[in-house]
Amino acid sequence: MEFAMPRRQRYFLATIAISLLATLLFLAMERSASSSPAGDSPGIPPEETVGRSDDGVLVLRLLSPPGPYLFGKQRVTVEVSLPSGDAIKTLDFFLDGALRKTLSAPPFVLEESFGDEIRSHSLLVTAQTRDGRAAKLSWISRSASLQSRVEVSLVTVAVAVLDRHERFRDGLGLSDFTLAEDGVPQTLVHFDRDPTPASIAVALDASESMQGTLWSAQKAANEFIASLPSFYKVCVIGFNDSVRVARDFTFDRRGLAFAVSSLKPTGGTALYDTLRSVTTQLGTRPDRRIAVLFTDGGESIYSDDAAGRGRLSESLQMAKEGGVTFYTIAFGPHAATGLLHQIAEETGGGFYDSRDPSALKSIFESIAESLNHQYSLSYYPTRPLSEGGWRSVTVSVKASGVTLRTRPGYSAAR
Repeated sequence: MEFAMPRRQRYFLATIAISLLATLLFLAMERSASSSPAGDSPGIPPEETVGRSDDGVLVLRLLSPPGPYLFGKQRVTVEVSLPSGDAIKTLDFFLDGALRKTLSAPPFVLEESFGDEIRSHSLLVTAQTRDGRAAKLSWISRSASLQSRVEVSLVTVAVAVLDRHERFRDGLGLSDFTLAEDGVPQTLVHFDRDPTPASIAVALDASESMQGTLWSAQKAANEFIASLPSFYKVCVIGFNDSVRVARDFTFDRRGLAFAVSSLKPTGGTALYDTLRSVTTQLGTRPDRRIAVLFTDGGESIYSDDAAGRGRLSESLQMAKEGGVTFYTIAFGPHAATGLLHQIAEETGGGFYDSRDPSALKSIFESIAESLNHQYSLSYYPTRPLSEGGWRSVTVSVKASGVTLRTRPGYSAAR
């Protein structure tokens, strides 16, 4: 004989079941929220960093910083997962071997000022629970210069690979590249696809001829600077009869925007001296050295004679030996396109020509994309750097229909 439950009783039991499920879901969400700081939306480090206890149920997960570099003021955020009934007793943050903070309840966050230079830092997080479980995680941030982490004899070359339509070719690996120094094949020991720190000098023509059009260049330059990754340091240089650093290298995007907007058009165009000044400004930087040079004219201080050509040759040689890559923008019908193309080609950068102010934004966007889509190739030269001299570098890639953009070589310091 089958038992038929009355409809009202079935409805009552279903209501209880739904309420119980809703309560369990709420408790699970509340517990998850308690493991990370309220209102925080941490990014994910480039490689997931996790630490676990021996039984695998206590888990530490590094949620921020959002990238591989530590600079300025940043938050280090750790998420903790542990079984019901257990709780964190102590969670310690160690930075570069020193204990910086101890916590016993979420949010598990360390706020730290890492300074104005991108250096490598070691992070260690250890945790113990009331039930005796223990776990730790460790992470090492990257420095601005690969050479500062290894031997100074390591040489790093940045390479952009472009297809027939000037679009950047992604997805290549270490085995796709070969590199030779002075014609001698070298063994690549390090390969990186991610954008690496760069020092960028934005040099804008503020001569009299820029009356009425300088504002277009300023607007495009400010948008360019604002679009760059936060770990790129930028300086602003204005040039006319003389060369002036409007703002030295900084991460401060607002200060840079003010410096760009403060430039006023007057005087002539000291293009050769600008090459030298930009190279000097970038010469001691530890990371990629990039210059973006914008002008609507040509050299107006030096004559096109032996002395003037000698000044240009010296300036170009300084740029090449200093490892500075120039991206040049010729604006308007009177710009020295041949000279600007030569500067870009001899330093491994790119040349852009425009007579339309509305096209400047897309030009600066193209330069930004180029800087963010470069492969880094590193090797130990077979010929000791102590021998000095200029070293020519040639790079080839196993891909058809592409062109490579890279600097032609470097100067080895004795």
